[in-house]
Amino acid sequence: MPVLRDYLANVRRFSPDARRYLWVSALQGMGQGVFQLLFNFYILSLGHQEGFLGFLISLPSFTALIFVLYAGYISDRIGRRATFLLGGVVSGLAQLLMLLLPTPAMLILASILRGIGASLFGATTAPFLMENSTPAERTHLFSFNAGISTMSSFVGNIASGALPALFAWLFRVNAQSTKAYGWSLAITTLLTLATLLPMLGLRRDKPLTQRQIISPFAALKEQRGSMTRLLLPSLIISMGAGLLIPFLNIFFRNRYGLSDGAIGTLYAVSSLGMGVAILLAPILAERWGKAMTVVVTQGLSIPFLILMGFVPNLPLAILSFFMRMALMNLSGPVYQTMVMEEADESSRTTAASLYNMIWSMGRAISPSLSGPLQQAYGFDPVFGLTIFSYVISIYMVYRWFVWKRPQPARLEAKSRLP
Repeated sequence: MPVLRDYLANVRRFSPDARRYLWVSALQGMGQGVFQLLFNFYILSLGHQEGFLGFLISLPSFTALIFVLYAGYISDRIGRRATFLLGGVVSGLAQLLMLLLPTPAMLILASILRGIGASLFGATTAPFLMENSTPAERTHLFSFNAGISTMSSFVGNIASGALPALFAWLFRVNAQSTKAYGWSLAITTLLTLATLLPMLGLRRDKPLTQRQIISPFAALKEQRGSMTRLLLPSLIISMGAGLLIPFLNIFFRNRYGLSDGAIGTLYAVSSLGMGVAILLAPILAERWGKAMTVVVTQGLSIPFLILMGFVPNLPLAILSFFMRMALMNLSGPVYQTMVMEEADESSRTTAASLYNMIWSMGRAISPSLSGPLQQAYGFDPVFGLTIFSYVISIYMVYRWFVWKRPQPARLEAKSRLP
């Protein structure tokens, strides 16, 4: 098939450094899959209350919100390779502190360090992928990076169900004990430290000179028009998604009475399907252009949101859950590629930092607004506000990047001609 041959040809174009970073994403995805499911249980097993747990969960996002612009500046100053290594060391240190010194003060410090580590990776990954790709295979590389991370998270989700039982058997303790959860989370620390190996294999890139670096705030001032057009749609959609997506497990439990095990399986399967869908994104981007791909896939997710929220039918809700997850996350790496290509070269790191800051903002702010809404009115207004935010964001992308503009796919096709 010509489409498959072209796809594989673009994958073979990945540079050696890009391939090494895909290993980093795979290891991080597996670790995150274990961490997501077991961190809550570990904190509660220590005797802490749900309020403190919620504080620890939100703290990395608030830290990233504050630190991410400075992380981009650091990335330009010391180079991509050094920033990745610094982020890996900081993240590994955070997990060691959490396991070896689990006092409230150390847990708070570990959560702050986790936010800093995530900021360093978030500000550096997109510019690094941009610098290590050509227009021909760039969308494939961004999509592969997101897809591999997502599918590796599925592996971590599956493993996390067996790890506490394994360590409970080894140490003759209860599977829900702190020791069983702690040793299970130690696997994520090993995976985090293992990411340093492919990072060390990256070439030593040259940091930008002081003259080449534009401070984040100067870049925002000089290019506020283009930055607004690139990032405002993401801000609106992240705020809407933050109202609903973190609570979908509660939605399925409250409305349909699903068990925790059934919900865990639902999320694991959706991660796998989401990863496969993301890998298909470059095919659509080449045919329709990046902006139109974002508009179409995000637009198609809206009917599934309506069905999931307002039609009380479990099989239909599960199908809608899978389809919404696949369509919305398929558009993510495509839009991130578009942001990197639309931003000026001198402000790409700032654009990447702001992009990550916006998603952190959605995760940090919207959930606190959603809780009171759910308590007072249930999930109907939450679904309604999320759908409204999607519509506004999609219109902005269409208005600014599709309407009366040449399609990026055609421009890229011309760039590949000899």
